[in-house]
Amino acid sequence: MRFTERCGFKGDPAEVWARVSNLQTIPTYWHGTREFKITATGAKTSADVVFAFGGKGKAEAAVDEKGKTLTIEYVDGPFRGRQTVNVTDGAVQAEWDVAFKGAYKVIGPLNTSHFRSGTRHALQRICEGLTD
Repeated sequence: MRFTERCGFKGDPAEVWARVSNLQTIPTYWHGTREFKITATGAKTSADVVFAFGGKGKAEAAVDEKGKTLTIEYVDGPFRGRQTVNVTDGAVQAEWDVAFKGAYKVIGPLNTSHFRSGTRHALQRICEGLTD
């Protein structure tokens, strides 16, 4: 599954970036993620993830301050792949490129629709108070 969603905003991109780059608040904006528990820090931050739909996984996050880009690699769980969130002047964009495993693979088209909708809503929450 691969798709991109975008949300425009008016205001300070630094404020949006602060929301995106704070790994502790991922569940606040991304309601599909119930927990994002940091287990190790370094060049990449490792985390145990609990998803709202009941699955669990492991992820590695990299925060690029200069490029205002958050990259999360899902390395174990019901899906594997990458989510990239980028903040520019006036917009925040999220791109997913993941493959589902097991039973989640069977219902792939439903997952894509669900992920896309969840991403749209997450970006709206991130931009809340700053949207066009």
